[in-house]
Amino acid sequence: MLENDIKQAREAAGLSVSDVAKMANVPRQQVYALEQGANVTLDTLRRIGAVIPNLGRVTLGKMEILMANEDLEEARQAALDLFDASKRLMAALGAVPSTPAPRTARRLEQRVRQGKRKRRTDA
Repeated sequence: MLENDIKQAREAAGLSVSDVAKMANVPRQQVYALEQGANVTLDTLRRIGAVIPNLGRVTLGKMEILMANEDLEEARQAALDLFDASKRLMAALGAVPSTPAPRTARRLEQRVRQGKRKRRTDA
């Protein structure tokens, strides 16, 4: 059940109820309530679930929910690495020049910076 999944994952991660509450920016009583099976809002559930790093799945009634705790910075870096690899491959195949157009590189960097700024304001 949901309350057991949350509590077990929190304890396995070595986090206290207070730690989770601070990181999720919710009152400590909401974390306790969730772990006791009381009603909380979906926003509270989303916030708490997002800060427990090892919470992979939770069971809600007969429904199993996959929690996605992905590191966005890691995903951005992987996308940039993939972009670089694809440029090298295209250059090796003779499809494009080996040096990227400066304008394209600047646009990509701007988008990455904008994403970082947006992420900071969303938090």
